[in-house]
Amino acid sequence: MDWKKILVILLALFIIILFFTYWYLPNNAEDLEMEIKSFASLANSTFSEENATQFYPNMRFAYKNISYKIDEGCSLNKKEDMVWAFGIISQETILNFYSSNNGEIKVKCDDRAKSEEPGLFIAGEGGPVNVSIGEYFSVIEGGRILLIKESNCQRPNVAIHELLHVLGFDHTNNPNDILYPINKCEQTISKNLVLKINELYSYPSFHDLEIQQVNASISGRFLNFNISVKNEGLIDSEKFYLDVYADDKKVEEFELEQLKIGYGENLKVQNVFVGKLNFNKIKLIIRTDFEELNKENNEVVLEIKDN
Repeated sequence: MDWKKILVILLALFIIILFFTYWYLPNNAEDLEMEIKSFASLANSTFSEENATQFYPNMRFAYKNISYKIDEGCSLNKKEDMVWAFGIISQETILNFYSSNNGEIKVKCDDRAKSEEPGLFIAGEGGPVNVSIGEYFSVIEGGRILLIKESNCQRPNVAIHELLHVLGFDHTNNPNDILYPINKCEQTISKNLVLKINELYSYPSFHDLEIQQVNASISGRFLNFNISVKNEGLIDSEKFYLDVYADDKKVEEFELEQLKIGYGENLKVQNVFVGKLNFNKIKLIIRTDFEELNKENNEVVLEIKDN
């Protein structure tokens, strides 16, 4: 082989190396800035909170069909009062209650009177358990009711009172309200409380994946980023995807596992090949195969910071 051919081959290799370096090796990193969007908040009440105060903001069960189980140790009168109470709340609101061996609301009974102060006795105890507090909703995973004293009223006020506690409602200062700490037969369920329940349960039982934070940089044709995603919805999500776009061209996708309500995941990615030096925007988009409460929080746009 003569020297000319050797020189041609070396020159070709040199050009290939330059081309590879130009196209594929990272250059100095430039930070990307996230475009801030103002997402529409869910479940903001538009009516007065008077007589509809909850332990945590916007408490509700995941579904408006809620199961219950009444302990066999309860007397017939207490069982009937509790079933009646479930029926009354079902009639007043969009909720529906049904009996199940694995009831979300566990009802037990106790005949031992508990003294609150001289002359007064606790008639029952109730409240939510395992609450997942999110940005939009505080999701109740279960509830417990202990019926102690039978109601002497025409309606099962004690059972209704404790059931409303399970649904997340606190005591009121109105003596005429059924959630007043001291039980009286003439007390009623406030209209604001009914409105609050109907508003909260008007939202469908979907999950809601939300992009919460992104840090990113571009180095030549390579993208590096950290992203935080959280499920702010009412139920656990299924698997989902994160799509990466350079302008309108999709350059990569990542499959992520399901997220439980209230849980988040951080994803760190390096050296995603973008394919071009000049672009206007990088977009990160959550893609799902199912419904969400809010799709507006599934996308962020990244731009190169001005130096």
